[in-house]
Amino acid sequence: MGQPEKSTQLAFVQRLKESIPPNISLADEMADVLDVSTDSVYRRIRGETAISIDELTKLCAHFKVPFEVGVASADARKTVSFAYTRLSDQLETFQNYMMSLGAEIARIRSAPDGQLVWSAEDVPIFHHFNYPVLTNFKLFYWSKSILNLPDLDKLPFSPEFIPADLMQLARNTYDQYIAIPTIEIWTEDTLNSTVKQVEYYWESGLFQQKEHALQVLNDIESMIQNLERQAGAGSKIDGDSDSGNFKLYHSDLMVGNNSILVKMAGRKAAYISYNTFNSMVTLNESFCADIEYWLQNLIRKSVLISGVSEKQRYRFFKMKYDKVRKLREKIEKD
Repeated sequence: MGQPEKSTQLAFVQRLKESIPPNISLADEMADVLDVSTDSVYRRIRGETAISIDELTKLCAHFKVPFEVGVASADARKTVSFAYTRLSDQLETFQNYMMSLGAEIARIRSAPDGQLVWSAEDVPIFHHFNYPVLTNFKLFYWSKSILNLPDLDKLPFSPEFIPADLMQLARNTYDQYIAIPTIEIWTEDTLNSTVKQVEYYWESGLFQQKEHALQVLNDIESMIQNLERQAGAGSKIDGDSDSGNFKLYHSDLMVGNNSILVKMAGRKAAYISYNTFNSMVTLNESFCADIEYWLQNLIRKSVLISGVSEKQRYRFFKMKYDKVRKLREKIEKD
């Protein structure tokens, strides 16, 4: 193997190592995936034996690491590889998505230096999962109106639709999320999409009962109240204000998309949202650096409303309550 090829392979192996918790043996994992001996794996880890294209494909799929050929830094900014979970019009693929989401958030939590920085055009997905009716509504909405699951074509929403195991997956993911140090950047419009989804379903006759629409709004209001408490404490963990694991910023600028920067084990990963709630991820260093620079610039132009700035925090959350109140009044009058 030539020196450039060996250097590229060693960099790829390092990415694999950084993608798993420190208590997991990379050699054992690779041996299982490639169905070879650990001696053979170590030769690949040291760059003595080349990793074949077929092996590369298997490793990338198993470790969920996109492979990017080592190129000059100028070219690296032009081509970026992303990994994503493909969704179709089958409920099973949505279950796989939720399992993958839970595994990703658990991996970040397991890293001693794991951190999330999130520009939130919409409410970060995990916040919904602490409220049963709201969780049901969001999963039903995504399944019916975004994925177009055929079994839901004629069905209105009811709070008991989502299977219990899928609900538990969502709740477990929330429990993992609140333990991760997080910086979130919200705008005046961050809650809009969730409120508009409820309004659209109401106006389209897609709630089985009026009470179901009001129950969803109750949960949205509970979510806002909890977020306000967390922001006041500077922590997502109830009763643990010393953790300081939550910083919430209010931006007057339009963020334009949901962008997430993950920092862990000395590496960075960038997640970009698409198709409403799904995301794709890259470890490309240049791209991650660009996302980090953009987020830092956005933070500098925002107001910290967690832990401090009580007056600004009150005004910010009052706007959120007002959006829910106006829709509640509209539904109650109909």
